[in-house]
Amino acid sequence: MTEMARPAERPAAPRRQVKAATKDAGLVREKREQLIAAAIRVFIEKGFHNATVRDIGRAAGMTQGTIYNYVRSKDDILYLVCDRIVSEYQEETRKALESGLDPAGRIRSAVHAVCEVMYQHQQEILLIYQDSHLLEPRSLRVILARVEEFIGMFETIVAQAMRDRAGPKPNSRLAAHILTFLPVMLALRRWSLYRNLSHEEVVDGLTDFLVKGLGLDEGLAK
Repeated sequence: MTEMARPAERPAAPRRQVKAATKDAGLVREKREQLIAAAIRVFIEKGFHNATVRDIGRAAGMTQGTIYNYVRSKDDILYLVCDRIVSEYQEETRKALESGLDPAGRIRSAVHAVCEVMYQHQQEILLIYQDSHLLEPRSLRVILARVEEFIGMFETIVAQAMRDRAGPKPNSRLAAHILTFLPVMLALRRWSLYRNLSHEEVVDGLTDFLVKGLGLDEGLAK
């Protein structure tokens, strides 16, 4: 495979503004976190269509009327769930990009961080893969744009690492998709994966497989 040109810096994907009737930003953050945690449980148990705002309120310890101080709809709540997990991916990847590690170290650090996020947030990952297509079109476009931005961050890491490498180089775009998608198995295959494997074996083993399997640790600066 031949190396793609180094990707240009991408503008940050837009965030959708979720309106709140309450003006206290700290209170809005706190209550939305309660709603997100409750919604994850309710959506997984009942499915998005069958779950009601009242169901989410009961799980969150809030009345339906109170909920509407912080969001306007059930779609807002699903959007916030999806937005939070994508934000965690991006934050951990940015830490790797900004680290003082060499290119090989940045790749390994970023891959390990994403595997860790997938492991720690299995419920959210399941929910995103089951229900994100049910978002209203504007919300879905925003989430997909932010996922594309996340993939682009990995494309940048791979392209930087391969820039001065001699010999065959992996395609940065394809490698970025593999590195960001394969860790999803930590959530989707959890029904089998964790029977005989520890947290460390799963996360470290998948990190090794991805980095070495794509040849991203060969011939890089040590």
